[in-house]
Amino acid sequence: MEQEIFNWIKNIVIYMIINTIIMNLLGDKSYKKYVSIVSGMILVLIVISPFTKLMKLDDNLDYFLQYNLFSSTTADYKNQLEQAEEEQDKAVFAGYKEKIKEQVKELLKKDQVYLKSCSINLDEDPKSDTFGEIRGMDITASADETQETGGDSLIIEDIEIGEISMDDKDKKQEVNQPSPLEISIKNELSDFYNMEQGNINISIQGG
Repeated sequence: MEQEIFNWIKNIVIYMIINTIIMNLLGDKSYKKYVSIVSGMILVLIVISPFTKLMKLDDNLDYFLQYNLFSSTTADYKNQLEQAEEEQDKAVFAGYKEKIKEQVKELLKKDQVYLKSCSINLDEDPKSDTFGEIRGMDITASADETQETGGDSLIIEDIEIGEISMDDKDKKQEVNQPSPLEISIKNELSDFYNMEQGNINISIQGG
């Protein structure tokens, strides 16, 4: 019993010496008060250590510390797992979009139309009832095979643009109207992907 009391007093004295040295080394650092709080908690644990042994509280304290450590580790692992799943979902959706683009490309070729660009809008919300479904498409294509994505580059000559009259504006509005080919392909894509035609925008150059 005397030995335990001696060890207890010795631990307190050693702690006080070390704590004094640390505080002197810190000087007027802004975080000194936080170190002081932690050191105070350590001192309390040292002071009450004999009582915790007598009341067998040390096992409960050890359990409490281990539980908090386990909870912290689990939370970190969960966050890492969620981040990994998010990155995996992005990769899956990217691959899915590429697959759809390839399908669109093949569907257009049946009508001798060649894909230049295709933007796919998917429902990526896992909580949504339409999760994974296509929300919309923006397609640019050409009747010229050389303008297909990955095709040979084109040499574009300078074009002089004259003044635009009211008649020219009317003609421009007529040009912006969907061509029969664009309407036909839009119907085909709508049926193939089971989506509203209004969610499909297609522009065929030279078609």
